[in-house]
Amino acid sequence: MPLNDDINELIEHETTQAQLLLRRLAEEMPTSVDAHYLLGISHLRRLEFAPARAAFLEVLKLDPKHNDALRNAAFCLLAAGDYEGALAGFQHALKVTANAGSMRHVALLLHRLGRTQEAAQTYERLLAVCQPTSPEIPIALQGLAFALRDAGKPIAADHAMLQLIERYRREPVGVSSGLIARNNSDDFHEWSPYADKAHLAQVLTAHAAKTPGGRFPETFVLPQDRAALEAFAKGPDAPALYIVKPIRGSGGQGIRVTPDISGELAAQDVVVQRYIDRPYLIEGHKGHCRIYCLIASADPLRAYVYSEGIVRIAPEPYDPDPAKGAGPSMHVTNTALHVGHPGLNVSQDANQEDVGSIRSLSALLRRMTADGLDGQKAFGEIKALVEWHVGMLAAQGLFARQAAGRPARAFPPKLFGLDVLIDAEGHPWLIEMQRTPAAKGAPLVEKINLEMYRTVFAMTHAPLIDDATPADLTQALRTDDAARRRRELEIETANRGKFVLLDL
Repeated sequence: MPLNDDINELIEHETTQAQLLLRRLAEEMPTSVDAHYLLGISHLRRLEFAPARAAFLEVLKLDPKHNDALRNAAFCLLAAGDYEGALAGFQHALKVTANAGSMRHVALLLHRLGRTQEAAQTYERLLAVCQPTSPEIPIALQGLAFALRDAGKPIAADHAMLQLIERYRREPVGVSSGLIARNNSDDFHEWSPYADKAHLAQVLTAHAAKTPGGRFPETFVLPQDRAALEAFAKGPDAPALYIVKPIRGSGGQGIRVTPDISGELAAQDVVVQRYIDRPYLIEGHKGHCRIYCLIASADPLRAYVYSEGIVRIAPEPYDPDPAKGAGPSMHVTNTALHVGHPGLNVSQDANQEDVGSIRSLSALLRRMTADGLDGQKAFGEIKALVEWHVGMLAAQGLFARQAAGRPARAFPPKLFGLDVLIDAEGHPWLIEMQRTPAAKGAPLVEKINLEMYRTVFAMTHAPLIDDATPADLTQALRTDDAARRRRELEIETANRGKFVLLDL
C-alpha cells in the first residue's frame, strides 16, 4: 500500500521529523519500496546525497527497474561531483527504462566531461524522440547549441539556437522559467553546500575575518559553536534578541525568536544569529528583500545584480520589546508561512508594487527616500554586499574549480538569490542565500521574475552569425573560440536590461 501523501508534506516542511519516521518505517517494513524511496527523497531534500543514494539503491534491490530510483541514484552522483559515475548511472537508467530525462543527463555529462561531439549527438537523438510539446525540447536545444559551440561548430549551433528562440517566442514564460529551473537543478555541484545555513555561516565568518566589508549578523552553529555562543551572550555586544533557524529549513519553517539563549544551547542542527532588532519598517511592519545575482561566466568571472527585487513583509506590526513575546507573524517575513493570517494582504494586481505584504524593491527604495533615507545609496550598498558575497565564493575557489578542465559552455549561467534585511539607518544585512530561488508566487512576484527570466534568456540565447555579420567576422567566429566568446559578451551586454555589472 502506498504511504500516505502526508509524508510528502512532512518531507517538504519537517524533514528531520520525516526522516525519523521513514527510518523507522524502512526498518519495520524492509521490503517496502515506498518507505526506502521516500527516505531517499527526504535526504535529497536536505542535500544529503550519500545517504539519499544508499536509500535509492535499497529501492533498486527490491525493484531493479524503478525508474525514479535509477535516475535519483545517478543524480546523487552528479550532485556530489562524480561525473563519470553519474554518466554510467544515467546510461544504465536509459538502458533499463528509456526516459528523456536520463538521455538529457547523459548528454549534459558528456559535455561536462569534454566529449562535446558525443554530447551533441545525444542531444540530437533526444530531440528526435521527443514529442513536439515535450518540456525537454528547450533544454535539449540549449544544451545542443552550447555543446556545438564548444565543439567548434557555430553554424550548427546557431541553427539549434534559432529553433530555441522560435519556441521561446511561442512560450516565453514556460521556456524561460523552465530553463532557469533546470539550469539551477543541474548547476555545478559545489553550489549545494551554500544552501546549508551552517556551511554558509562558517564561510561568511571566515571570509569576514580576512576581507571586512560584508554586513551580516553574528552567527553560531549548534552544537559545535555552543561555547562561543555562550561567551557572546555574556559579552558587551550581546543583543536583546536572537533568531534560531533549522540548518536546512526553508520558507520560514521552524524559526523562533528569543531573548534568552540558555534554552537553545542544547539544540542540534540549528544556527543562532544576532537578531537585527532595528529594521527599516514599512508602515510599521518588518520586511526583507530578495536580491538576485547572475553568474554569467566563471572564467573570466563576470556577474550581475538585478536592480529589481521582491520585498516580503510580516503580517503583524513590529515591536522589538522582548517582553511582548511575539511569535513568527511579527518577526518572520516569509509570506508562505503566514497563509491564512488575517494581517497577510497579498494583492492580486501585479501592477500594485507598493501595497500589502509583497512589494517591489524599487517601490521600497522610493519609500526609503520619501522617509528621509537615500534609496539609491541603499541599492549601492546592496550591490557592494553582493560583490562581497561573490568575492567570497571566488575566494573559496568555486568558480576556478567549475572552470578547471571543463568546456566553457558546459555550465549555463547561474541565477541565485540573497535574502537581505535593511536596517533603520538604511544599511543592508545579508541574512541567507537561496541557491534555487522559487519562480512562482503572487502576481507581482511572477511579473518581476518573468521580466528577469526573459532578460536572462535574451542575454544568453542568440545566434552569433546573421546576414549582417561581415565576412571577416564570420570567418573568425567559425574558427576562433575567443571571437565567439567576445560575441557572446556583446550580446550579453546589449541585452542586460536591469542587470547591473558587479565590480569584481
